[in-house]
Amino acid sequence: MDHPVRLADQLRAHLCALRKQRGLTQAQLGQRLGIGQVRVAEIEARPGLVSTDQLIQLLSALGATLVLRDGGTAAASPGPAPPLAARKRGAKAAGRSAPPAPPRKGSW
Repeated sequence: MDHPVRLADQLRAHLCALRKQRGLTQAQLGQRLGIGQVRVAEIEARPGLVSTDQLIQLLSALGATLVLRDGGTAAASPGPAPPLAARKRGAKAAGRSAPPAPPRKGSW
């Protein structure tokens, strides 16, 4: 079954649902990946902060794959994201703090 994801935040529900469909607890999934339950909970809560490699490892442990599908014309797809500095300025201007830095590459 396909689960279209257009925003990183949409991954939350999909990852949790996949884990539960497989009858796994966060601790059991963590054992498969060699990480703790707390880290699995963090990944499920904020999947946009993990590396692509880590996401693919997690999906593989769940028996799922990542598929990129051409969505059609360029007009239908969103433009490139603004530079990180501009996003941080926009967040501060709106009274929000900038998002936390992602984990270091290769770290779970």
